[in-house]
Amino acid sequence: MDWLDYREKLGIGFNEQGKVKYFMIKIFNILDALEDMYQQISYSEYVQFCSVTGTNMEYSELYSDNYRLIVEVLHDHSQTLEEFLAYYIAFINCQEDDNIKQLTCKNFKNLLCNCLNESHIGYEIFENEKGYYIFPRGVEEFDDALVSEPLRWLATYPEAEKAWSKALKKYSEEDEDNASEVADLYRKALETFFKNFFGGGKALENYKIEYGNYLKAQGIPKEIAGNFETLLQSYTNFINNYAKHRDATSNKVIEYLMYQTGNIIRLLILLKEGEIEN
Repeated sequence: MDWLDYREKLGIGFNEQGKVKYFMIKIFNILDALEDMYQQISYSEYVQFCSVTGTNMEYSELYSDNYRLIVEVLHDHSQTLEEFLAYYIAFINCQEDDNIKQLTCKNFKNLLCNCLNESHIGYEIFENEKGYYIFPRGVEEFDDALVSEPLRWLATYPEAEKAWSKALKKYSEEDEDNASEVADLYRKALETFFKNFFGGGKALENYKIEYGNYLKAQGIPKEIAGNFETLLQSYTNFINNYAKHRDATSNKVIEYLMYQTGNIIRLLILLKEGEIEN
């Protein structure tokens, strides 16, 4: 039983704000205590971090401890969890692993994951060719089955993998201005997957026949085959009726669209794997 679970059993559990405070203390206790980190962040990596985050550089400190300079920036941007996570991911992504460094990018990623998990704060971290990115977790079983696994399975569909990764990354940055953009990226990701899976270069809505025929050939009931048309309508209605006006339910609907998109990708890949095995 971890510390937060123990407190919960005693009836003194943390609220969400308390969990964030607990997390910040835990991760900074480690970041601040690390020693001999002069070679961890090169000057060029420090420049990249400042460029990405819009941070004023310490030009007079060309040969200073760049790691410490970045940790100071992390402290300055720890008022909210979301802001800290954005800067921390930039900190990881600015680094290139080599033999002289004390820690790897994966070490810092694992540190973040461990502190979040121990603080009972739900976020998921993914890696693609452009580096790491992070987005809020939903229900753990859903995230594993409908987000993480489809991302791994799409390795054999590289164009679709890239589109799905782009949609997930934009979801991690979801704010009041880009809800419709995120929904449309999910639609484009599914369209790219269909092009890879069924062939051709059609628009998503024009794959209804191929999708339905494939499921029918696999013995899938027509009631389930209709989930594709339902999702298409959901994309359209959300973008036209809600996202453009920033309805209060946008965040939850975005999560729903993410799971439904992953569900269709998962279904088709599982059916294809079974077809190959047979």
